[in-house]
Amino acid sequence: MQVKNFYWYVLNKPLPQRDVLEDKLATKPFAPCLSQQLSSQGWVSAVSSGERVYEAHGAQLLMLKTEKRLLPASVVNEHLQVKIEEFEQAEGYSPSKKIRTQMKEDLTQILLPQAFTKSSRLPILIFPRQGWLMVLSASGKSADDATAFLRETLDGLPISLVNTDNSPSHVMTSWLKNPLSLPQDWALGEEVELQDEEGALVRARNQDLLTDELNVHMEAGKIVSKLALIWRENVSFVLQDDMSIKRVKLLLEQDEAPDRSEGEDARFAHEFALSCNWLVPFCKDLLATMGGLDKALAASQGRAFS
Repeated sequence: MQVKNFYWYVLNKPLPQRDVLEDKLATKPFAPCLSQQLSSQGWVSAVSSGERVYEAHGAQLLMLKTEKRLLPASVVNEHLQVKIEEFEQAEGYSPSKKIRTQMKEDLTQILLPQAFTKSSRLPILIFPRQGWLMVLSASGKSADDATAFLRETLDGLPISLVNTDNSPSHVMTSWLKNPLSLPQDWALGEEVELQDEEGALVRARNQDLLTDELNVHMEAGKIVSKLALIWRENVSFVLQDDMSIKRVKLLLEQDEAPDRSEGEDARFAHEFALSCNWLVPFCKDLLATMGGLDKALAASQGRAFS
């Protein structure tokens, strides 16, 4: 399990103990879509042991599996057009909006059982000691859907998106204006997105960011909304102004993974250990560069975890 993207949340109070968490997840196991279902989701095990809470290296991993029926709107509309033409020939006039809507609903129910299904797995990583929860997704909607389902499973989920004491946009803008202000262990990458209050965007990719052109845009009032960074010459990534992390890449050579003959579980355990080893210090350093958690959020978490 390699970490490529994640949305980062802070726990406002501890989650249940592992055995309680396991029992809660067992109440909502994954089951394939029924014939008339557009989608289904539930909890599965990340490894062959069957346990839904994988725990190692001070972290817990939950795996949410989703299955969706692939029924493109173009397919439904193609069948709908045939039905409309048949109606017009039979009745001598075009069907009303209400009749068209009913036709579309009926066709969807007929076509759904014939539609192919596609499944995906979404990891949720929890660091109980640090009070963090991370949804390993590049999509904000997927992260929202996953946390909503976890909230339903646990009868509540006390989390907040990471909110730092200093604005990520202003910190990143100051780094781009003055790279010497970057803290130790941090360096600029080769991608940036600048935005002004009216939504005008300027993007630069695969180029040196220390250019007069970008300075002109910043002097005109644009601030950084995304910035490629490198941490400890090992982790390259794109930081967004909501503190979500995208396109993580490990630059240094890693320990060799177990041979395939040792099984998928051994390979998974190896990748999980590597991810935990760099992820915790990385996040701690990133929080520090942003002035730490927002004071109110930090105080709330401190009281809950004391």
